[in-house]
Amino acid sequence: MKSLTPRDRVIAALNHEETDRVPIDFGGSRVTGISAVAYRRLLEHLGVAEDVHVYDLKQQLADPSLVMIERLGGDVVQLHRLAPTTGMPFLFVDCWKSGRMTDGAPCLVPDAYESRQLADGVIEIMHHGEVIARRPPTALYFEACHAPLANAETTADIDRFVFPDPWTEREEQYVKARVKQLYDGTDKAIHAGLPLMNCSFFEMSLVLFGYERFMEHLVLNRELIEHWLSRLLENDVKILDRFLAIAGPYIQSIQLNDDFGAQDSLQISPRIYREVFKPCQKKWIDYVKARTKARVFIHCDGAIDSIISDFIEVGIDILNPLQTAAKDMDPQRIKNLYGDRLSFWGGGVETQTTLPFGTVDDIRREVCQHITMLGKGGGYVFGTIHNIQPDIPPEKILAVFDTARQCTIN
Repeated sequence: MKSLTPRDRVIAALNHEETDRVPIDFGGSRVTGISAVAYRRLLEHLGVAEDVHVYDLKQQLADPSLVMIERLGGDVVQLHRLAPTTGMPFLFVDCWKSGRMTDGAPCLVPDAYESRQLADGVIEIMHHGEVIARRPPTALYFEACHAPLANAETTADIDRFVFPDPWTEREEQYVKARVKQLYDGTDKAIHAGLPLMNCSFFEMSLVLFGYERFMEHLVLNRELIEHWLSRLLENDVKILDRFLAIAGPYIQSIQLNDDFGAQDSLQISPRIYREVFKPCQKKWIDYVKARTKARVFIHCDGAIDSIISDFIEVGIDILNPLQTAAKDMDPQRIKNLYGDRLSFWGGGVETQTTLPFGTVDDIRREVCQHITMLGKGGGYVFGTIHNIQPDIPPEKILAVFDTARQCTIN
């Protein structure tokens, strides 16, 4: 089979065509990424000298260099907004300064990053004197602790909320320059990985209201929630209009993000999903598809089989990650049921089980099994089931991606 450029390989796969090999995503989104700690160790193992840019402070994700994407066989690069960290739209990634990873190793962090360490070892991210997120000394990530809508009780309270992520001239210039760099300077497929504020209805609401408060309102105060979601969609549309005016002709996929699933079930009933969130998704997707040919990618892990058909109905093209260890998410079954109408992105190796606890041989075996199942007939981009965690050694990471590059679809 004729060799393809990475961009053409991804486009063909998303057109449900088999390619010379399955396309690979190494660090091309906030949900197929790699911990900065694991990335630094991988660099050291390979003898590659480069600064580690921690672009997503909450998840402590590294922004892989093009050199490393090439080495791991990656076909995808990420285009994000000026501030990609969820709930922290002040952390601009066009300006960097020295910082430290969770293991104390040096790295680069966004210039606006401010933190303080408390006596008990807790680290807090500050903004204008307010605590935005916290990381206990034994934790690997920061947890958002700023819920500005926690006390909202009326639609008037919702209307007073000021969205913290306005589009600016600075962002306009950043996105223009980044699109040119990625499209003209590489042959990779471009994935638009928007921050949650612009691509999530359920998950972002949990952040802004607080989990318990939002779930209570969802049951007891539906009118308030529906009013809020209409405001959120209105803000999304404003940002999407500006973002897609620049990026729309050049991107191959764009991310919608809502974790409705838990390990064994949905977090909400299918009825509530269909009544409250599905209409919002449909409007968001229709708006996007009127402005770009990019495929709509949804990150929604967990046991979500009961709403996958709904995703297809609203125009979702790609499901990420296909969490194969969750209830009723067997990859062969899901591919058989939906593979003619849906592409899969991820699902390549279990990050809960096989990657941390399996042997290198276990990893290679599972990678080949999943590529064979999911790649047949096209409609598949390989990636890990979620971000590569800090404790994953370089040998296992290389086993994943070197095997994916070499594996053929039988």
